[in-house]
Amino acid sequence: MISLKDAIETALTNFIERHTGVSAVLKPSKKAHLATNAFLRTDTDAAAKTLSAHAQECTLFDVPLLFDVRSENGWVLFFFTADVIDAYAKQLPEAEEPDDSYFARRLWIAYRHADAETPDDPALLLGFYAVLFSAPDDEQRFLAAPRTHDGNERVALENRRRRMAKILLWERRNHL
Repeated sequence: MISLKDAIETALTNFIERHTGVSAVLKPSKKAHLATNAFLRTDTDAAAKTLSAHAQECTLFDVPLLFDVRSENGWVLFFFTADVIDAYAKQLPEAEEPDDSYFARRLWIAYRHADAETPDDPALLLGFYAVLFSAPDDEQRFLAAPRTHDGNERVALENRRRRMAKILLWERRNHL
């Protein structure tokens, strides 16, 4: 099975080229799920508007991939839906108990929670995609994401990371 990282990169680069004619190189971003500066010599704002207007056409696993497309300081920033995580996680086999790394053990704990839809929390999604596209530097960002909330909301986010954990465990074992 193709990795989620590769599937997203392929779908997004094809989408960008189809609507702009530009063959973009995608890069990890601290502000977005992925970004490109391929439009730096042209009008980045116009490229982002064009891509945003057609965002519903960019799908993966029969669900929308793009939640938002923005332009900032010469970069086009891409934000993905939580639906892609849910659709991909459903296709994966059950996770196997991981090695003894701290991050893998924390993922295993999250994986053992009850299955629930992935929350549409910006900090949690940023952390997940940061690990997916630039691991292992951003592992702590993913683990700390629920801490941006207090009380019951924090616990609810921690308990709904099962599908994200399943994907990251699978990706670590098979692709990262």
